[in-house]
Amino acid sequence: MQFIYNHRTMGRSSQAMHIRSLVEALKADGHEVTVLSPPGVDPLKAAGMMPFLRKGDRADGLQRIWKYISCECPQFAFEVFELLYNLFLPFRLLPILWRQPDAVLYERHAYFMFMGVLLGKWLRRPVVLEVNELAGFKRARGLIMERLARRIDAWVFSRASHILCVSRVLADEAQRRGADGERVHILPNAIDANRFQSLGPGQSLRARLGLEGSIVIGHVGLFYSWDRLDVLIEAVKSIRTRHPGIKVLLVGDGPEMENLKQTACRLGMESTVILPGPVPRDDVPAYIDAMDICVLPDSNAFGSPIALFEFMAMGKPCVVPDLGPMRDVIDDNVTGIMFPHADYDALEMALLRFVEDSALRIQIGARARLTVFKRHTWAANARFIVQLAIGERSARPIAQVEQLDCDSH
Repeated sequence: MQFIYNHRTMGRSSQAMHIRSLVEALKADGHEVTVLSPPGVDPLKAAGMMPFLRKGDRADGLQRIWKYISCECPQFAFEVFELLYNLFLPFRLLPILWRQPDAVLYERHAYFMFMGVLLGKWLRRPVVLEVNELAGFKRARGLIMERLARRIDAWVFSRASHILCVSRVLADEAQRRGADGERVHILPNAIDANRFQSLGPGQSLRARLGLEGSIVIGHVGLFYSWDRLDVLIEAVKSIRTRHPGIKVLLVGDGPEMENLKQTACRLGMESTVILPGPVPRDDVPAYIDAMDICVLPDSNAFGSPIALFEFMAMGKPCVVPDLGPMRDVIDDNVTGIMFPHADYDALEMALLRFVEDSALRIQIGARARLTVFKRHTWAANARFIVQLAIGERSARPIAQVEQLDCDSH
């Protein structure tokens, strides 16, 4: 089959990892994929690169324009640019649609974007819409024209052939905004099984980072205030009164980096909290493997964090907040431990359970790895999308889709 993958991201970080992983999975299955990106953006090359977080971050060519719009543009003007992209899109998308008359249009839904769905329906093409966020849920830079964004959401949802939501929370909200429930499906994020086949690469890292003999509690990602990594450091400080051999490994970078360093200093944990900074994407499995317990202290209420799947793929027991997207993936006390959202005393108790019970860590980590390889691979996601697109599978109610029988890797 032929797919046209249309997106309006900056082609970096987890967004690009999602795009590249799905494109590679479709191609590996023998399908042809044309990726349509904003000018100067290439998610297939830039996946895993840090997003533009600071004014001093380097940008080349057209990326300098997108960096300015993303980092420095006033909010109202930023939303106007998002709307204006609809006027620009036909000049790039229509020629591709005409050259590929049998292609399926696969679009990553974005705030205020409607032109792709409009053109697809005008040319009577199947349109598969991928939904990772929606107006009304908090986003990093806020939203002024929320009412208009919601109206556009409702319009595109009523016209897309299928809507793939990364969480049940988004799927339920899409239906409330007018989407036909039989065309709404839950398809969480996933892993590239080939990247996570081998266990054990983290042992040499433990030695290099001074982690030998310690129980390592870790996290990988972008450091934003809402991740509450500061709370994780405080929880470990408390646990260390009983178990002084614990260390914290936080891999990544972000706006909270300086605050995390200050928190560690304030608590006298400079030698306990290890902050190696951002690492090459190919090295991430080894850093996860160097951890004994993986944690998401907090998360948003709608997203599907790729890090969670990667933690599970490396056989790590995870502690996560009890939120909808986590319940889509984690079976509490079976493939991970969930604690009541924002109850950080409960977070500390969940961590303590794993710290004090190595057998439980091994048992839950093994189940997590088995589950993610069985249900949550990009190859399985790609197969499901193809089945929807060619009509081999009739649309199902959303509660059934996540029970896909996928091949193990």
